[in-house]
Amino acid sequence: MKLQFLSIIFLAILVFIAACGTDPVKEETGTIEGVVYDFNTGDFVGKANIFTIPPSSSVTSDSVTGIFKILHVDPGVYRVRANKIGYDSTGVSISVIAAEKTIADIALKVDSTFADTSANP
Repeated sequence: MKLQFLSIIFLAILVFIAACGTDPVKEETGTIEGVVYDFNTGDFVGKANIFTIPPSSSVTSDSVTGIFKILHVDPGVYRVRANKIGYDSTGVSISVIAAEKTIADIALKVDSTFADTSANP
């Protein structure tokens, strides 16, 4: 009986030691970060709508800096697109890798059909 009890304790200690030696849980998703800017001027474009194809989640770029971040994106190949009124919608192709940050900076060109109402006739 005493031998059986000691065997169980010994086995429990071995299981505990084995569990301590395993790798920590690895992140299974990645992050997409970038900035939206004007192709001609280099100025930041705030409040642009950002989305991925295939869909992951969508965000809006920061109102001042044009910076965006999409969290918890499954690994794979994506097209990250940005659109905003007054600009042509465009994007970049990227590959997301688990536990890594992928950069997707997007340059928007002014929509040539967008009427400039700021000038006086």
